Amino acid sequence: MTGLYLSQFSNYLAAAPGADRVVEEIRDQLACDYEHWRDHWKPVKDALFRDRKGSRDGQELADIVAGAAARRQASYTQAAERWAQLTPLWDGLEYKRLSTQSVQVGDLTVKVPQLPAELRPDGTLEVLVVRFNQSALPLHVIYGALRIVQRAHPEATITFVDVPRLATYSSQDRDLTRFDEWLTQAGNDLAQLLGDGQDEAHAA
Repeated sequence: MTGLYLSQFSNYLAAAPGADRVVEEIRDQLACDYEHWRDHWKPVKDALFRDRKGSRDGQELADIVAGAAARRQASYTQAAERWAQLTPLWDGLEYKRLSTQSVQVGDLTVKVPQLPAELRPDGTLEVLVVRFNQSALPLHVIYGALRIVQRAHPEATITFVDVPRLATYSSQDRDLTRFDEWLTQAGNDLAQLLGDGQDEAHAA
């Protein structure tokens, strides 16, 4: 059974129909070992976890800019600046550690990675799906991603954070089950395109 990360499946959903290029990229990722130094956003994502567990003021993201390679300076600077504007949304909350989960979407296994989560004073758990990529996802893909994470963490409210656009989208008071049929069909289609028996892909 083919297993992909949520980010890869989201990229496929955003490109379909006409997702040939994305499918080829996923095939390439399946065919080779993960090399963290090729992952443009890994230092930022790592800093995000340090931020949520530590100062919670965005300084961890700002600190990685100075040491970043020249080709990453602009995108890292924007990520740090935009996150600093967003982080007050979770002031006073408590960081909670989550584990990686897998969700079956049709014939496709979608891996939901460890995500930052916040515990509100009323006991509500809020799971954050934070995206730093410059490319915007269509709204239906954002809600599809929310639904997959909701299935992985059914006890929680899920919030998609689009950092470049300073936008947030929440599962709260929203029926996301209406996306299930579409997600299942997309999972079946992508699994067929990739073929069975592939190794798990690495996050893009």
